[in-house]
This record gives sequence, structure tokens and C-alpha cells, in this order.
Amino acid sequence: MHRQPDTDLLYRHPELYEVVYDGDNHAVPRLAETIFTERLGRQPASLLDIGCGTGRDLEYLAKHIPDVAGVDHQQVMIDYARQRRGQIDFHVGDMRTLRLHRTFEAITCFGYALANVHANRDIDKAVATFAAHSAPGTLLILEVIDPLRTDKLPRSFTIDIPDLRADAIAEYRQHHAQQLLERRRTWRRAQGLVHDHVTFRLLYPKELEYYLDNHHFDILGAHELREKHNAASAFVVARYRDNTAPEEPP
Repeated sequence: MHRQPDTDLLYRHPELYEVVYDGDNHAVPRLAETIFTERLGRQPASLLDIGCGTGRDLEYLAKHIPDVAGVDHQQVMIDYARQRRGQIDFHVGDMRTLRLHRTFEAITCFGYALANVHANRDIDKAVATFAAHSAPGTLLILEVIDPLRTDKLPRSFTIDIPDLRADAIAEYRQHHAQQLLERRRTWRRAQGLVHDHVTFRLLYPKELEYYLDNHHFDILGAHELREKHNAASAFVVARYRDNTAPEEPP
């Protein structure tokens, strides 16, 4: 399934999400710009951001991409995005079933959005959604948790705004048989403790390659970031191939 807003404090409060995940000077969309330049020789003409959250990354990318759209499963995130970034086309949608009936030159999926889909069949449906919005040559950038670098996931979090000061410590537990990573976080504030919880699906490289290849994406490479909230991330870059061409004989 996707993120469950009842289990994570920051997903219920988008204004706090943007404080805790401050964007590290737009590190993720800046990386995307670099990838687009390397692979396309320019910024794409159109971009779909699936799992867009509050739309902050998309707002940054929209400075140089004329046609952008963002989708998130959570109504509260999209409401906040529309309020703050009304010039962008935002939709509420499930990445397993989303169909906008058009294609884009680039698709992004940041913030471990795909990791909130746990079952194999649902991951396959999500990748099918990427393919449904792709044309030959479309670039896909996926931010996933590197299963070999889970020790780099952030352990401490801070909210420091005029009306609220809170610190949190996160504990992680891996469920190896299910390839799930559970995060339990305790927020300490003057009014008392607040607990939240989220579970991520871990995808290993060859496994992700299988899902992508099954839906006509070729992996081109992977990138890393050292910023605190993305140090465990692998940014996998893939290109959608022409699936109408006849296969070459073996």
C-alpha cells in the first residue's frame, strides 16, 4: 500500500513535513536536473512527479520545465500543494492505478514513494503506471532505499518553528523474509510524547531491474547523495524503450 497518513505525524501535517525534510538546498531536484542534462542534453519538455508530496521538488523543476504535473495518494498533501503552489497541476491518485491518459518526457518518483508499496503485485502495477505515462525515450528517475545502506537512514529529526519545538529519535527494524523495513519514531515535545510508524519495502538491484525490464525500461545507471535525509538513497535512472519494435531472433 501507499503511505498511511494515520501512522506518520509528518504525513498528517504537510507544513511540518517541509520543516523536517527541508530539501537540503533542493539537492534532489538539482540532481534530477543534472541527470536530465546528461541523458537528454537539456531539461525535458514535460514531467510527471509521482508521489509528489507537498510539491516542493516539482516547483523547483518547473522553473525550467514548462509542462509539469504532480500526483500523490494523500489528499492532505495535495490540498497543501495546491494552496502553496497553485500554478502546478496536482492530482490525487494511487500509483498502482493512476492513468492520466497522456505521456511525459520524464517521470520522477522521489521520497521513497515506491517503498510504500509492499506487495510484489502492487510494485508491478506501480511500474506499469510509469510505463503507461511513457513514450519511447522517456526518462524515469526512482529514489529507492539502498538495502545495503540502511545504516545511513536518519536517526534524529527536529521541528523548530515558533509554535512548536520537538525532537525525535527513530528506530529501525528489518523484516528480512518480507523485505520490509519498519521505522518507529518518538517525538518529544513540551506537551508530551507522540509516536509514529511507517514501513518501507526494500528492493534489491536485480529485483528492481526485473520489474523495470518487464515494463520496457532499461536501467542506465544510479546516483547517490550525501545529504542527511538521502544518504541511504539510490537514484535509479531508466529509459523507456520502444516496445512495438519486433524482438531480434536469439
